[in-house]
Amino acid sequence: MIAVRKLKPAPGLDLTTAKIPKIGKNDVLVKVRACSICGSDIHIYSWDSALSQRIKPPRTIGHEVAGDVVEIGKEVTSVQVGDYISAESHIACGCCYQCKNGKPHICKTMKILGFDVDGGFAEYVSIPAVNAWKNPKDMPPEIATIEEPMGNSVYTVEMGDVKGKVVTIFGCGPTGLFAVGLARYEGAEKIIAIDGKEFRLNIAKKMGADLVINSAEVDVVKEIMDATDGLGADVFLEMSGSPIAIENGFKTLKPGGKVVALGLPKDPIKFDWSNYVVTKLATVQGIFGREMFHTWERMSKILSSKKLDLTPIITHRFKLTEFDKAIEAAKSGDAGKVVMFPKKN
Repeated sequence: MIAVRKLKPAPGLDLTTAKIPKIGKNDVLVKVRACSICGSDIHIYSWDSALSQRIKPPRTIGHEVAGDVVEIGKEVTSVQVGDYISAESHIACGCCYQCKNGKPHICKTMKILGFDVDGGFAEYVSIPAVNAWKNPKDMPPEIATIEEPMGNSVYTVEMGDVKGKVVTIFGCGPTGLFAVGLARYEGAEKIIAIDGKEFRLNIAKKMGADLVINSAEVDVVKEIMDATDGLGADVFLEMSGSPIAIENGFKTLKPGGKVVALGLPKDPIKFDWSNYVVTKLATVQGIFGREMFHTWERMSKILSSKKLDLTPIITHRFKLTEFDKAIEAAKSGDAGKVVMFPKKN
């Protein structure tokens, strides 16, 4: 099969031929219909400090993937050959304290598809059967492959309890754009989206943002406070990982408000804990991945409702053999979600 792999500890990736994965007794083999690019894949491509200590080449990368089950392990009963699935990328051990207490998404020995085991930027991928989420047969593959990152946003928005609230969303990469659409779906009163790229802000408008703010051009704090009659936001969804965005988000949070943080700063940040959290009576919730598998259940209901159109977020489509072009598009900032197909669609 063809596969996109990190062959050596240096910038870049290689399109190679590789053996079709062998599956274990509890695994399934999936023929990939579509895969999509995450920011972490860009970090792996660039080989920067964010992930260079974790990835051990050679490794087939890619964790956002959907396709058809073509083989099942001898002890698999939950999935059948022919099922059309999306992959939950977090592989839990099932044995640690967190796993045994209903929190496998923060498993102590978590492995991640495309990081710690070979991933889905290939024609075939092996995953544990428990990680295979069954999709309706008529779901477009470009939607099925973005369920995994969308799940991050579903979890974030759900924890924000945004119905009837004024919500700021800092960072309009794909997860932020999903969050805009989801906040609208969940009945937020007012959605303010903040990013430094006009391209992304235009998508945020399409997804339902009431106000978009270009952080590269205006005073973000003033704009938000003016738009909220000086009160600030009830809920701040941090999707960027930017230290400046984090500070501005806390500055414009209404006293007694809630922060839900998905973005990951590259380095430790300085933070005014006393004024931003303690005396502001702020509630702060971290988010990692998706609740397995509550988030997937919730996501399936949202998608089946047909009330949330994700197509504006999918801005680029490439063949897998064009992965270099796909990654450059994703890196540019003038892109939403970038999807690749092993076979020409």
